Amino acid sequence: MAKPRPLEAVLASFAALLLGCAAVHAQQLTQQWTPQLTIAATEAAYRQIRIEVEFIPGAEIAGFEIWFADRDFAATDEAELHSTVLVADTSALERVGENIAFDRCWSDGLPIHRDAAGYPVVGFGTSSWSCSLSGMNPGVDQWIAVVPIGADGAPLVDSASLQPVPGRTDAADERTPPPDTRPVLYALSLVVLATASLLIILRWRDAARGRSKSRLAHIYVAPALIALATLTFYPILYGIWLAFTNADQSRLGDEAWVGLANFAAIFTGPGVGRVTLFTLVWAVSNVLAHVGLGLALALALNRPGLRGRMVYRTILLLPWAIPGYISVLAWNGMLQPDGLVNGLLGTGIDFFAGADSARAVVILVNIWLGVPFMMMVFSGALQALPGNMYEAAEIDGVSHLDQFRHLTLPNLKGTLVPVSLLGFIWTFNSFNTIYLLTQGNPHSGFGEPGATDTLITHVFAVAFEYGQYGVAAAWSVLIFALLIGLSWIYLKRTRVMEAAA
Repeated sequence: MAKPRPLEAVLASFAALLLGCAAVHAQQLTQQWTPQLTIAATEAAYRQIRIEVEFIPGAEIAGFEIWFADRDFAATDEAELHSTVLVADTSALERVGENIAFDRCWSDGLPIHRDAAGYPVVGFGTSSWSCSLSGMNPGVDQWIAVVPIGADGAPLVDSASLQPVPGRTDAADERTPPPDTRPVLYALSLVVLATASLLIILRWRDAARGRSKSRLAHIYVAPALIALATLTFYPILYGIWLAFTNADQSRLGDEAWVGLANFAAIFTGPGVGRVTLFTLVWAVSNVLAHVGLGLALALALNRPGLRGRMVYRTILLLPWAIPGYISVLAWNGMLQPDGLVNGLLGTGIDFFAGADSARAVVILVNIWLGVPFMMMVFSGALQALPGNMYEAAEIDGVSHLDQFRHLTLPNLKGTLVPVSLLGFIWTFNSFNTIYLLTQGNPHSGFGEPGATDTLITHVFAVAFEYGQYGVAAAWSVLIFALLIGLSWIYLKRTRVMEAAA
């Protein structure tokens, strides 16, 4: 075998030295980026393992991925990703309560900051954080590894040679004692007793006035009236009671009286004026469109001599005949960037990305859903108007516009006013269209209503996403009072009830 030349030997030695230095440098960087993971065994809870992480801050670190498996592993493809903790500027972010998110995390001894998507975020310069990992199998070892990642999402350490740390939780499930249901039973008993007493008093008054034919009428209506009082009046009264308590997802059934604190929290909360204004715009614009378009279609279909009237009515009734949630979901798909609408227009517009466009979309879709019902109501009302009235107007030479203003509208007032009022209440309390189209998005900020949220969808989020039942009940009381007040003013101004009397 030929001996290597001196120059080749020198070059080979130099290359080996460079490779060795690079390996040492990479190992030093890996050691610098590798966080120190500790299992806090004394703070284990049911199906939860708390980890504490310490690391050396660096500009290269953009976050950490938490991987786990029920056996020892050396690479991430042998484990499952549990959570991601980001490293970013936290000056504009808020710390989120421990019971809000699935992965409870802390930094600097306080609940961790979270971004708009809900990811936990530690600030630049922070050197430690901790998380309580949920969903861990109790009674067996769980192997956990924390992998630092760069801005491109790639791991900063060798993800094929990890050294996970075993953790374990043997904590038993802590079941809360069943709530005391005696107050509920007492309240239901009082409702039933009050209803039965009212029926007895009415029966006694009929007997005193000699109404022998109504002797068994109260017995017949008693089951329905008691069921109505139990299923309607009791929930209303219970909701009013909750509005003055601190009821939430951890204290329901053990709530305490807090007075007007929930109402104060509503008026001082972020985005209250914005969501209230959009709710009024949503309700008024929908009702005006429903009534205006519905009346116009009814007038068009009620023209004498129109052929195919039943076909037109059937086609126009389809949007209302199809279940609403199916129609809304269909519109949701058609309005996506790759949906039918953009396909026909040859564009790729995201109608739900901007606040104004999303609001316009939900209003237009709800108008499309509600017009057929108003059309059918006004069609029936128009057919009930006497035809000789219009014949006399034609003989006198009254124009069609004057006939509409002076004959049709005054005679439709008894239908127009209550229908528009009911439409306003229904639209004000509408939930399906907005929730299925946008779920209140675009996002406006943590704890704030979304750009397309109305009062009803926001109350749903307060109750079932944030678990604040007392605040949600206070919102419900205010909405109920607002609708009662607006309805009273509307009926008072239109005087339709006085005309009916």
